[in-house]
Amino acid sequence: MSEAPVPQQIPLPTFIKRSDNQFRWSLGITVAALLIQVAFFSAVAAYNLSLIDWGGDPAVVLASPETAIIFEQAIVLLPFAGLGLICVFACLLRPQLGWHMAMLVQSGILLIALQVYLSDRNNILTRRPLLYLYMLGAILIIVFMNSPEGRLLLGQRRRKHHG
Repeated sequence: MSEAPVPQQIPLPTFIKRSDNQFRWSLGITVAALLIQVAFFSAVAAYNLSLIDWGGDPAVVLASPETAIIFEQAIVLLPFAGLGLICVFACLLRPQLGWHMAMLVQSGILLIALQVYLSDRNNILTRRPLLYLYMLGAILIIVFMNSPEGRLLLGQRRRKHHG
């Protein structure tokens, strides 16, 4: 009794040539999506920090409740922007590691956003429309990275042999 070969064991026909174009496109889309997310987080944080009047002593300025809320809204986003940049560099240098790091960061964003959504009924930590955008961006990046095109980053990059 001979068993049928598993699909992974079936060799490709000779006329099908694998190219690195798919890998490059997948890497480019992943890096672009992460950079857009980093830029969005940084822009929202910078906008929130620009709303604060820093004219006096910083301790006195941050003592007012309204200013403290705006400062908290800005500071919460900066670590995620930094982690996103680290993921971009990791994707460019070591795509497998970058893929895993990006998935962890996106999961962390979703976890924090869900906790804020469920616990922040008075909109102290964030404004709801922005929170929805944070969650939507993380979900879209996770969906892309788990698609067959996004999973190409988990494969080995083919090296060109010069004969």
